[in-house]
Amino acid sequence: MKPAEIVVEQPGRGVAALRKTLRLVGSALGFAGSVLLDLCLPTSCAGCQSMENRPRSSWCAGCWDQIPRVVSPLCPKCGKPFRDSPLSSDHLCGECIAPGYHFDTARSAVAHEGIVRSRIHQLKFEGRIEWVPPLVELLETTCAGLPLPEIVLPVPLHLKRLKERGFNQSGLLAGELARRLGAPVSFNAIARKNRTQPQTRLNRKERLENVKGAFEIRRAQSVRGRRILLIDDVFTTGATLSECSRILKRKGGASEVHAVTVTRALLG
Repeated sequence: MKPAEIVVEQPGRGVAALRKTLRLVGSALGFAGSVLLDLCLPTSCAGCQSMENRPRSSWCAGCWDQIPRVVSPLCPKCGKPFRDSPLSSDHLCGECIAPGYHFDTARSAVAHEGIVRSRIHQLKFEGRIEWVPPLVELLETTCAGLPLPEIVLPVPLHLKRLKERGFNQSGLLAGELARRLGAPVSFNAIARKNRTQPQTRLNRKERLENVKGAFEIRRAQSVRGRRILLIDDVFTTGATLSECSRILKRKGGASEVHAVTVTRALLG
């Protein structure tokens, strides 16, 4: 496994110094480092850090129940939840009536808030790769309602940004999710050829322009005629996922693209 695809487990409370040391060791040893953490450190809840009452491998019952899941009513295409009309049935949102997205469907596990939002930020900006398994558990719950993928792909980072960060968080999530699903994963079928501005600074129109033409197919043979599961950490406007899907279909010949993210930013 490449350094950008390392996954390690979350250690328990009271071992912060050892955690930092072993995280560095894990980064150097790859999968062996993951096993080392499993053997040396107990696993605590990814939310409250408790080591008690854990019915699941990463979340205690209390935190699992409090995670703000994205549920119906929602848009059946892009997965946008309609929180202001909880008694309505699923229906297309304004963006999908247009239509404006190139993926077949998109789904997110939870709203981009609370402890899950914090864990994503820690993963991306602090290198806390031990949060990958808990986040993938949330992705698994969302994938249960989608067609079985023939290949899993992460949204790619530009090479310069990848070197700066040291890893692609979407690649980490995609690799672990593919392992759990028993599906093949490709980290180089699609590439980001343009170093775009960070999407967080832009509005929807600017985001669409920012990612237009930013991706290219590198290994068309790996996606041609296949049903793709496209993985990213956060769905904000869907611009990046849509542009990746457009290239995968039009240039790569993918038959379907279903996008899944850990969280969904609930815009106005």
